[in-house]
Amino acid sequence: MMKIFTVFFLALCFSANLSAQAIKGKVVDEQGKGLPFVNITINNERRGTSGDLDGNFEFSNEDGGIKNLQFSYIGFETTTLSGESLKANKLLVVLKEKSTALEEVTVVPGINPAHRLINNAVAMKKLNDPEELESFSYYSYSKFWVTFNVDSLDPSIDTVKLSDRIDSLAVGQEDTILKIDSSNFEMHQFFSTKHLFFMETITERRVKKPRDNERVLAQKTSGFKSPMFSLIVTQLQSFSFYGDFIGIGDEKYLNPLSKGSTSRYLFIIEDSLFTEEGDTIFTVSFRPRLNRGFKGLKGALSLHSGDWAIVNVRATPSEDENSPISIRQEYRSFGQHKWFPVSFEADIFINNISINTLAPQAILRRKISNINLNPNLSTKDISLAEISIDEESSEFADSLLQAFRGETLDSTELNTYSFIDSVSKAEDLEKKLQLLITLSRGYIPYKWINIDINKLINYNRAEGFRLGLGIETNDKLSPWFRIRAAGAYGFKDKLWKQNYELEFDLNKEINLKTWVGFQDEIFETSGLAIPYLQSGSIVENNYRRIFINQWDYVRRTYYGISSNIVPGLNYSLIANYERRETLGNYQFLPSDNSLGENIYDYAEIRSTLRYAPNEKIAETPFGQLTLEGGYPIFWLSYNRGFEGIGESGFNYDILQFRAEYKRMSLRFGESSFKVQAAKSWQDLPAAKLFTGSSNGLESTNYFDRINAADRNSFETMAFNEFLNDEYLELMWRQDFKSLLFRRKDFAPHIEIVNRMAIGNLRSPQQHLNLSTKSLSQPYFESGIELNRLLVSSFSGFGLGFYYRYGAQSLPEPIDNFAIKLTSKFVF
Repeated sequence: MMKIFTVFFLALCFSANLSAQAIKGKVVDEQGKGLPFVNITINNERRGTSGDLDGNFEFSNEDGGIKNLQFSYIGFETTTLSGESLKANKLLVVLKEKSTALEEVTVVPGINPAHRLINNAVAMKKLNDPEELESFSYYSYSKFWVTFNVDSLDPSIDTVKLSDRIDSLAVGQEDTILKIDSSNFEMHQFFSTKHLFFMETITERRVKKPRDNERVLAQKTSGFKSPMFSLIVTQLQSFSFYGDFIGIGDEKYLNPLSKGSTSRYLFIIEDSLFTEEGDTIFTVSFRPRLNRGFKGLKGALSLHSGDWAIVNVRATPSEDENSPISIRQEYRSFGQHKWFPVSFEADIFINNISINTLAPQAILRRKISNINLNPNLSTKDISLAEISIDEESSEFADSLLQAFRGETLDSTELNTYSFIDSVSKAEDLEKKLQLLITLSRGYIPYKWINIDINKLINYNRAEGFRLGLGIETNDKLSPWFRIRAAGAYGFKDKLWKQNYELEFDLNKEINLKTWVGFQDEIFETSGLAIPYLQSGSIVENNYRRIFINQWDYVRRTYYGISSNIVPGLNYSLIANYERRETLGNYQFLPSDNSLGENIYDYAEIRSTLRYAPNEKIAETPFGQLTLEGGYPIFWLSYNRGFEGIGESGFNYDILQFRAEYKRMSLRFGESSFKVQAAKSWQDLPAAKLFTGSSNGLESTNYFDRINAADRNSFETMAFNEFLNDEYLELMWRQDFKSLLFRRKDFAPHIEIVNRMAIGNLRSPQQHLNLSTKSLSQPYFESGIELNRLLVSSFSGFGLGFYYRYGAQSLPEPIDNFAIKLTSKFVF
C-alpha cells in the first residue's frame, strides 16, 4: 500500500513540476474578451509565437530561460510581463486599447516594404490555397449563438438609490426614490444567464475533385428540431482567405491578397517575430485606399516567410453596414505549402434591430479537427450536393456532440437550451419556423397542402388581370410524391386555364424525378422556351411578360423524367402531345397548298441538358436548395417532332442553346454575357419558331411606349416584330456598381448594355396576318442605365436609355430611342 502511495505522490510531484515548466495564459481586452492572434515575443527578442483565436497561449519553459514576455496587438498598448508575474498557474494578460484613433497615413515616395510581402503571398496563392488540393477531409464542431451585450447597460440598474439618507428623513416625510428603468433591469437579468439563441453543429467534409460534400452529422438548436439553421455554419464566410473575392454573409469583398491589390489597398507592416525554425511571421494591416469605389475589407493578416502562407487573418467590411460582420481565421502547417484552416470565428453586429438601445450580436465559433490531406476517397462515395443535411441529424446529436465539444457547455449555454426549448414548446415555434421556410419558397402551407403564392394574381395584355389558385401536397402527405393542381381565369380573354401534375421523387441524392401531367395554358407565340427557364410572377424581374401581345393557347399531356448525372449536370427527357392555337387572325399555309389554319397538333420528345459546374446545391429535408448560382451556365435542348401520332402533322427537328456567364472585375465591376441560339430545320407554324427577346411597345405616341425595362431583353424591339426559323442573340451588360460615382448617401449603379440579334426566315409566304420580318440584317441596340437612383429596403429604381441602330434602325430617329423604368434588387 505504501508503495502505491509513494508512486502516486511522485506522480503528483512530477505533474506539478511539468506544470511549472510551462507558461500559459490568455490575453484579453479591458472587457475580458479574448484577443485573437496576439504577437508574443520572448526576452526582448523577435523570437516568439502568436496566441490562438481565443487569446490563449502556452510556452515551454523547461530550462527557466524565459525572463519576460512582450504582448503586442494592433490598436492596443504593448505590455511586458516579467519576474514574479510569470509564475502564476495561468496568466491573465489585459491589454489596454490605445486612446488615440487611427491616424491618417501619409504616403511618401519610395517602395512600401509591405508590398514585397503581399506580392510574394499573391504569387504563392495557388500553392497555399487548401481548396486547390485534389482531396482532403475533416470534421468540424461549431457553436453559434445570438445574444445581447448587457454589460454595456447602466450598472445602476442593480440598485435603488434614495434621494436622501435614511437617517436624515423627518417624521412624516415621503420617501423620495430615484426610479430606475425596470425594462433595462429585466433585460440585464435575463441575458446575464442565457442567450437568445444557441446552436451546435458537427459536419464532415470530404473532397475528391470534382466532388465536394459537407454533411451535417449532428446538430442541436435551442427551441427547434429543424436542421436548416446548420447552413449558417458553412455559408457565413469563405472557407479560405485565398480567393480573389471573399464571401462574408451575402456579400463578396475584394481580397487584399489579389493581383494588383497593392494599388487598391494600403498595407502597413505592424509587427514581426521569429519562429523556432528561423522563419519570420509578419503582421500586416490593410485597408482600402481612399475613393477606390470597391467593396473592400480592413483588418490584419500574418504571413509566414517560409511559404508566404497565411498564418491567421482578421477582417471586417471597410464601410459601415447595418449588420457588419468581422471574421477571423487561423491556419496550421501540415508540410511545405500545406496550410489548412483550423479555426474560424465570426461576429455579426445586427445594428438595424435594437431593444432598449441594445443591438443583438450573433457569434460563430468553429473548430476543424481530424484533418486528412491525403484521404482514401472515391468519388462515388461523395454526394453530388455541396451540403447534405440529414433529417435525423438532430435525433441522436447529444452523444456525438459530447465527443467533439472538447469542453463542457457553460451554464449560460445550458440555460439557453432549457429555456428556449420550453418557450418553443409552449409557443409551437417549430411550426412557425416551418411556415416561414415554406413562405420563403413562395408557398402558404395549410395542413397537408401548400398554396402557390405566385399563382394567386398576375397580369398580362392578353388575359388582363388573372386570378388563380395553385396547390401542391407537402411532406405531411408524403415526402416521395407531389400532387399539383392549378386553375386560373383571365378577365380579359375570359378563358379558364388549368394544370394537373403527379410527381415522384425517386432518389433525392441524384435528384431523380419523374412526372406526368395535363395542362391548359397560354404561352408566348414564337417564344424561346427552354426547360428550367420558366417565367415567374409579376413581382419578379421579368417584366416583359406583362406586355407580350401575341399568345398561343396550349392544351397538352406530358410525361417527364430528370436527374443530376454528375455535379452541376442535369438531364431531362419530356414526351408530350399538344394542341396549339395561335390567338388572333394568324394562319399558316402548309407547303402542300392545303387551307391555312391556326390550330395544329404536335407530338414531340424534348431532351435537355443543363450544365452549371460552379453552382452550389444543398440537399435538405425540404428538397434541393440552390446556395449559390455560379457561372457559367449552359442549356442545350433538342426537340424531335413526329408526324402521324394522333393528329400530329409535322416531322421536325429544333435545337436551342443558351449560355450565361458573369464575372467580377477589379476595375470594372460585374460583366454579364448571354448567348442564345435556335434553329428549326423544317417549315413550321409560328408557334414553333422564334421571335426574339423583345420588350418594346408599338404606338404612335412616344410616351405610350415607356414601360418597365427587363434586364435580358431588347428594349427597342417591338413584340413579334420579327419571325425567324434561325436565330442568334448576344447580350453584354457591364455593371460598374458604384465605381464611377459614389457618395456617402448616394451610390447609383451605372450600367452599359450592348445587344445584337441576327436570324433568317426561309418561307415568309407561309405565314399570314403576322409580321414576317426576318433578322437577315443584324439588329443592334445599346443603352445606359442609371440604377438605384431611389433605394428602398429591398430594391432600387432608376432610368434606362436605349438606342437602336444599324441596318434595322427605323426611319424616324425618335422611334429608335426608348426610355424605361429600371429596377434592381439591393441585395
